[in-house]
Amino acid sequence: MDESRTTDLLDRYRRLKDDRRVWDAHWQDIAEVMLPQRADFTTTHAPGAKRTDTIFDGTPLLAVRGLAASIDGMVKPKTTRWFSIKASDAELNEDDTVKAWLERAEAATFAAIYDRRAGFVQRSGEVDSDLAAFGTGALLISENRTLDGLSFRSVPLHGLYLAEGEAGDIDTAFIRLELTARQAAQRWSRERLSDPVRDALGGNRPDQRFEFVHAILPRAERDPRRRDNRNLPFASIVVDVAAAHLVSESGFHEFPLAVPRWDTRTGEVYGRSPGMLALPDALTLQQMGKTILKAGQKAVDPPIIAPNDGLIKSAQLFPGGVVTYDARNAVKLGGRKPVDTLDITGNIPIGREMQQDVREQIFAAFFRNVLNLPVDRPTMTATEVIERKEEFVRTIGPVFGRLENDYAGPVAERVFAILLRLGRFPPPPPVLQGREVRFEYANPVQKVRQQIETLGAMRTVEMIAPFVQASPEIMDNFDADAIARDAGEFNGMPQRWLRKRGDVEALRAVRIRALQGEEEKMDAERFIDATTKVAQAQG
Repeated sequence: MDESRTTDLLDRYRRLKDDRRVWDAHWQDIAEVMLPQRADFTTTHAPGAKRTDTIFDGTPLLAVRGLAASIDGMVKPKTTRWFSIKASDAELNEDDTVKAWLERAEAATFAAIYDRRAGFVQRSGEVDSDLAAFGTGALLISENRTLDGLSFRSVPLHGLYLAEGEAGDIDTAFIRLELTARQAAQRWSRERLSDPVRDALGGNRPDQRFEFVHAILPRAERDPRRRDNRNLPFASIVVDVAAAHLVSESGFHEFPLAVPRWDTRTGEVYGRSPGMLALPDALTLQQMGKTILKAGQKAVDPPIIAPNDGLIKSAQLFPGGVVTYDARNAVKLGGRKPVDTLDITGNIPIGREMQQDVREQIFAAFFRNVLNLPVDRPTMTATEVIERKEEFVRTIGPVFGRLENDYAGPVAERVFAILLRLGRFPPPPPVLQGREVRFEYANPVQKVRQQIETLGAMRTVEMIAPFVQASPEIMDNFDADAIARDAGEFNGMPQRWLRKRGDVEALRAVRIRALQGEEEKMDAERFIDATTKVAQAQG
C-alpha cells in the first residue's frame, strides 16, 4: 500500500469526521441526560470523572435502560434460541441427515455466541444502550487472538464513522483507536509501528498515547481466486494518524460489524432514536427537578426574617443554636416575633403532577407503555387480548423487524461463517455440500403474531360451533393435525415434545390395525355364535 493510498484513506477519514459534527453535538446533549458514561462526543472527561452533575431526575436513564433490556430480551434472548438454520432448498429440510446436521450446527453456533470468553452478553448490552439512546450501535464480531473462539467488542459511537453502500446498507467503517505505545506493540508487534511510537517505547514512555484509525471497507481491487488476507472481499487497514504510517493490512470474508439502526431517514447514514424524540422532555424534566428540589428545600428549611437591628448578634441557624435579640426592640415590634420564618407559598403538589406528566411522556417515547401491552388478564375477553396484541405488533413490529435484519442476522450469520471456516462443524452430508443455508429468526413480535393466529382459530371454532352440531362435516374443512402442531409451536412448546409425523402415522396405523383386529374378532365371535345357534336349532 503506497503513501498516496494511505493519504487518501486518512483524507476520507477526516471528511467523515467533519460531516458528522452536527450528529456529535446532538448525541452529546442526549448522552448528558440519558447515557452520561458515553458523553464523549464533544467534550473530554478524565477517567473516573463524575458525569451526573447536571442530572436532577433519573427517569431518562431508567427509560434507556428499560428499552435496552427489552431489545436484549426480544431480539436475542439468552434463554431462548432466537434463530434456526434451514437449507435454502425447502425439500432438503425434510431429509433426516440434513436436519440432524443443521440442528448440530445451530446448537454449536448458539453455544459459541454465548461462550463466556466471547463476551457477547456484556458487549451487546452496551450496543443496546447506544441503540436506545442514540439510534445507532456497532458490534464487532471477530475471531479471538488464539483463533480458537470468538471475540465480541462494542465500538463506542464517538469513535465510529460510517458510510453506506449503493443499496443503503453499512459497508464502510472507520474506527478511531487511542492506544498507548505498549498497547500498540502488543497488538501489532514493534516492527510494524511508526518511528514516534517506537521512540516512545525505547524512551521509557510506554504509556504515551497515539491515535490510530482502523478502516474496514470493500476491497476494490482483488483477485477472487486467491484467498489470502489481502484478497478477501473486505479490507482491514490500520494507520497511525499522526505519522501517516501503515501499521497493518489484512481482510475479512464478511463485513465484521453488526450496525443496528433504530430508524433511518433518506440521506442520513446514522439512525434516529427514541432518545432524540424524548430529549426536549428530558431537558425540561431536569429543570423541573431542580425547581422542585429548591422549593422543597425552602419548605423544609425556610428563610429567616428578622429586623436589621433586632438581634444582638447574627442568628445561629445550626441545630441547638441560640438566637439573642434586643428586648427593647421587640417591644417596638408590637408583640410580633423578633425572628420568624418567611412564608413560602410555592405549590409543590402541582409541580409534582407536572413532573409526572413529563415522565410519562418520556416513558412513552421509549415504548414502555407498548412493551407492556401483551398481558392476558383474567378479566380480558379473547377479543380484547387479540386487539391489544395487534396494537403491539403494529407499533413495535416494524422496529424489531429492522433490528432482526441489521442486528440479530449479521451476528448469527457471521458467527456461523467463522465456525464453518474454523472446522467447528462435522462434514455436511453430501446432499447439502455446495448448497446455501438460510437463517430464520424468532422474536416475541413473531410469537405475538402466531398467538393472534391461534386465538383467531379459537374464535372461528366458537363461531361455527352451532353449525357443527347440525352439520358435523363442516370440520372436514380444517386440518386438525396442522392446527395442533402450529399451536404448540406458537405457544412455545418444545418441539421435542411433538412426535415426528412419521411416528404419528405409524402409531395411527397400529391403532387402525388393532381396531380392525377387534372388529374381525367380534365378527368371528358373532359368526361362531350364529353357527352354534343354527346347529342347535337343526339338532
